[in-house]
Order: sequence, then C-alpha cells, then structure tokens
Amino acid sequence: MIKWHEKKLASFGLRLAGMALLASAWWEVGILRTLVTEQPAAEATAVQMLLAGLMFISLSFGSALLVLGSALWTPVMVSERWAAYVPIPVVRDMKA
Repeated sequence: MIKWHEKKLASFGLRLAGMALLASAWWEVGILRTLVTEQPAAEATAVQMLLAGLMFISLSFGSALLVLGSALWTPVMVSERWAAYVPIPVVRDMKA
C-alpha cells in the first residue's frame, strides 16, 4: 500500500494548507476584533464565541500542518500500559 503522505507533493500540499489555515485565522482575528470593539462592555455573543473557537482551531491545525507537514502521520510506539484494552464483560456486571 502506497502511503500518500510520504510523497514530496503531499508534504508540500499539507504545509500549504497549514499556511492557508493561518491566513484564515488572520482574517478571523480581524472580524472578531471588529465585533468586540463595537460593544466593548457587552458580554460575548454566540457569534463571537464561535468565531473565537474557529480561530483557535485554525491556528492549532495550521501551525501543526505548517511545522510538521507529513510527519503528523509518522507511527509512534505506545507503551503497553497505554495500549487499547477492552475488558471481557462478566455476566454479573450485565443488566437485563
């Protein structure tokens, strides 16, 4: 199976997407600043909160993609302690 993220073009595209997300966050900051300065003493509206959340997500994902690129998909070893473990259900624990 070919790993798409190991190609140079994919790495370039992921970093370009990171830059686009950071640019969109810059635009979101401008809109949020305008909304907040219109009524500085008022409480935050739902639109302002959603815009702030969108800005946070854009900044987080954008910086991760820009800095790491395709390295986000690099496999890592997980300790057995943190590995997924599903306990076998016991009959007395089940409810009818």
